[in-house]
Amino acid sequence: MIDHPSGPRRREFLGTVAGAALATLAPPLLAAPSATPSGGAVTLSEADLHNLLYGLGFAASGGGGGYLIGEALVKAIIRDIDPSRWVLHDVASAADGDFAVMAGGIGAPSAITPDTILDFVGYANLAIQAYSNNSQVVINALVPVEAGPVNALLALYLGWKMGYKVFDCDGAGRAVPSLTNLVFGYNSYPIAPVWLAGVIQGSPTPLLVSPPPADAAAAEGAIRDNLGQFGDAAGLVCWGQTGAQLRTSSHLLAGTLSRLVAFGAAAAATGFTKDALVAFLKSRPEVIAVYSGVVKAIQPGSQPGYDDGYVIVGGDTGGQFQIHYLNENMIVTSGASGQNIVATAPSGIAMMFQPNGAGSYLLLNNGDNLPQQSVIGFPMIFAVMKESCTLFNSPVGDSFAAVLSSPPFNYKKPFVPAGICTP
Repeated sequence: MIDHPSGPRRREFLGTVAGAALATLAPPLLAAPSATPSGGAVTLSEADLHNLLYGLGFAASGGGGGYLIGEALVKAIIRDIDPSRWVLHDVASAADGDFAVMAGGIGAPSAITPDTILDFVGYANLAIQAYSNNSQVVINALVPVEAGPVNALLALYLGWKMGYKVFDCDGAGRAVPSLTNLVFGYNSYPIAPVWLAGVIQGSPTPLLVSPPPADAAAAEGAIRDNLGQFGDAAGLVCWGQTGAQLRTSSHLLAGTLSRLVAFGAAAAATGFTKDALVAFLKSRPEVIAVYSGVVKAIQPGSQPGYDDGYVIVGGDTGGQFQIHYLNENMIVTSGASGQNIVATAPSGIAMMFQPNGAGSYLLLNNGDNLPQQSVIGFPMIFAVMKESCTLFNSPVGDSFAAVLSSPPFNYKKPFVPAGICTP
């Protein structure tokens, strides 16, 4: 969920903004995390962090921030944060006195680079401080936005650096193009207050979205209206919830990150060579179908405010595929004119590339500036991934249908494949 910012203005704040927001602006209402019952937390290892990144690369459906930026976040966690803090908390252990917010970034995935990612961590922290001080509430926990390399790992870096609990859950089990696609929007707690933070006219600035959005759809419109003054991307904090509200949510995707650690570990064992990777994916219950071919072109779309475009793939066994993304991969078609529907969201569409046609396959996505990664003219694999039935069923499924039926997709038919999801 993260249009290109205005360039030089962003880079001059590297380190400065992050340092200010993470170090000198400690929120006066920030409390130490409340006690977690025994067995309610797991401490990750360095290998777990790398495996989580692999898992997020598959889960993100081509979005959620660039995979290479996720790599930068993993390196920053290892460099900056004591390993004793690398803790994921089970949602079932959330204490009644906890207060969590959803924290991440919003805009187009290409808006962030590995060099500027810590700026966005700082922006998210600045938004948390503003939320805490304005609402007079003690924030001691975070829930990641989505299962994407940036938005998940941003929450981990921020939480572990600043002492917030980070709960093992997310809003979709994949990355999504709209706040309306996140399960948080279908629970009892409101999305407001909604805070953005970033650089406005040279200064780190938090901004309260006003009037308070009534729901995710209203928030999406109001946020997109305000992103321009932040250089088209910002830190985002919203959906404040007590521990009891989180624990008893009617729509909840718990255990996402721990599952992706396990999936990433199994994927890493393949060495990311083509035959082993294809065999692994075909053996996994989380995978619906696997395709391989050569990247023929990457073509831009025209939807403003998003990374909109197509990855064109010539299949190994003939034919052509078009992967249409709006930040995230949303529809795969086949045939010269794209007349056949292969897959649609909510199913995930993961991509692995072999840059320059040599070496291991890499988990790159639409936030990695693919035309500059030497992937055109070289092999790739893409896989259609199962997602939670929560994303297919009403009301969350209705939000995916609404995105697909709107420009640039204008797809008003049932989801494909039909009836395939993970309970």
